[in-house]
Amino acid sequence: EWIVLIPDIEGSLETRMKVRETHIKEMIKHIDSGLYQMGGGTLKGDQVGGSAIIARAKTEADVMEVLKADIYTRSGVWDLDKTQMIPVSTKF
Repeated sequence: EWIVLIPDIEGSLETRMKVRETHIKEMIKHIDSGLYQMGGGTLKGDQVGGSAIIARAKTEADVMEVLKADIYTRSGVWDLDKTQMIPVSTKF
């Protein structure tokens, strides 16, 4: 499993909000498949500045493949080059 932290590209908040509904719809299939356990926006002050996801996958590459196809990446919201993937071993 992975804790995935993805910062937004500076100045992309307006775009994030425009494509948010599509992003959430796309997330449902990954939740249903068991890939994403939970997720949401990370805060920078009182505004969203990125995303945090708990993912269940064998490799970082498996997670990154899905992130690359996300509307937030395609629309220039996520800064995938600065993504942090922290492996975890959950117990509960």
